[in-house]
Amino acid sequence: MQKFILLLGIFLTPLVQNAQTFEPQPPLDIPLVLSGTFAELRGNHFHGGIDIKTQGSSGLKVYSVADGYVSRIAVSPHGYGNALYIRHPEGYTSVYGHLNAFAPEIEQWVENQLSDRSKNDGDLYPSAEQFPVFKGELVAFSGNTGGSMGPHLHFEIRDTRTEEPLNPLEFGLKVKDTRKPDMRGLRWTGQDFSTTGSFKPGDTISAEMAVGIDLFTTDKQDLGNNNNGVFAIEAALEGKNFFTAHYRRINFNTTRFINAHINYELYCSQGVRYTRLYELDNNPLDLTTTYEMAEPAFHTSKGWITVAQDSVIKVDVNIKDFEGNTNAFSFYVKGKQSPMKGMLDRTVLPWDMAHSLTLGPIQFTIPAGALYNTTYDFLMGDKGNGQYVIGGGNVPLQTYMILNWTLDSTQIPGLGWFLWEADHEGKKSAITGKREGNVMKFETRSTGTYELDQDLQKPIISIVSRTPSARPNSNFQQLLVRAADDKTGVDRYSARIDGEFVRIDFDYKQELLKVIVPKDIPAGNHNLRVVVIDGVGNTTVEEYSITL
Repeated sequence: MQKFILLLGIFLTPLVQNAQTFEPQPPLDIPLVLSGTFAELRGNHFHGGIDIKTQGSSGLKVYSVADGYVSRIAVSPHGYGNALYIRHPEGYTSVYGHLNAFAPEIEQWVENQLSDRSKNDGDLYPSAEQFPVFKGELVAFSGNTGGSMGPHLHFEIRDTRTEEPLNPLEFGLKVKDTRKPDMRGLRWTGQDFSTTGSFKPGDTISAEMAVGIDLFTTDKQDLGNNNNGVFAIEAALEGKNFFTAHYRRINFNTTRFINAHINYELYCSQGVRYTRLYELDNNPLDLTTTYEMAEPAFHTSKGWITVAQDSVIKVDVNIKDFEGNTNAFSFYVKGKQSPMKGMLDRTVLPWDMAHSLTLGPIQFTIPAGALYNTTYDFLMGDKGNGQYVIGGGNVPLQTYMILNWTLDSTQIPGLGWFLWEADHEGKKSAITGKREGNVMKFETRSTGTYELDQDLQKPIISIVSRTPSARPNSNFQQLLVRAADDKTGVDRYSARIDGEFVRIDFDYKQELLKVIVPKDIPAGNHNLRVVVIDGVGNTTVEEYSITL
């Protein structure tokens, strides 16, 4: 009855979003120390929330930050892993990711729902009346599920209307921070991308053409020594801003454009992410603003700086964290006459055009808008031994490139074909595709070195224990089965006990299938049947006698 009254009070009262103040409490009852900040630069995306350290452990109690109701529950072996979404009447949704387990009442409902649908994972949407919660109520336990590389709580606050993540620190959550951001590297890039160089604060850059500035910066808080992202970057010419970046709100639909926001080639060569203080042609991000300026000694457009011959201008940069701690420095740009250059014969791919190219047995298509800027000297070549270079791994793509690989007469009879894609470091990933006659069709949003291969081996599975063990922070038990595949990986899996569907939590990091034992199965001896299928369809079926 108490929760029903709460629900009425929250959702039957007319809401005026802007007239209400959202004052969330921390989701954990320990000091907030961050292993990741909002909009931090990550692989192919901006970080959608903050990562809160959990003192190296899983199983800490997670609390609802405000009154509301559970609107979505996600269970996945990837991404956020086990995640909980709570909608609040002020117009916001809080998100809790990488959870070990949900609160008992929620967990029981999740297991029932997934089992009834014969699904191992997926998204569930309880009604508003199902799980109303109070501010400070236990809703879950922290963990390391999904794509997490260590125990922590991923926490977000989203605008419910747009689903856009907002910076949680702007809602009053406190993180002790008196340390200013670090300036760790400066580079300049010529506008034709043919010249580049490094420099230090106080230096003078001699520029024959328009130049853009690339900045490598990180930040640390008082209670943690790990490198995090910053809150704002502001750059000015002769005291007037020409570039700003403020990390307050991101949009999932455009987050992959981080590959235009950073200098991707520098990332490939140095392994760190430099922020471009200029904009590429194909970059719709709202995080950055550039200002057009035209003065006798200089002008700027989209952050590119052009200086008149023999003129010298001062550039000021301020890097700020959320608490306002600032690292400020300056340097200078001097205009220099450009020598006459002969025309170079280069492979040019305009970013706003589709390109259909052929390399050996591969016919590949790059759609219009897949590139972030007009690309010069696009790398293509036959390395021999069946390996082909397309882009070399240092050209990122926003949308999928299509590769049609024609099988030769010796390959046509074969099965299990897939593609190895090696990135700029040589790290390989398997790409599975579809076969149409004698052509294999693959899709990728990367570039690299490609090699056709076959996967003819079935996955290997083995049972770890024939008796169940307790699931951490759970009222359920689990059986552990190891599952591995050395090429195309574990793609699908299922389990049945005495012929009835039972759910699996897949921990791909440990190659473990965690078979969840329903509570209504009686004690005694039973049959467990496990099926594992790899990326090209090779299937392994094993049956085990288990004791509950």
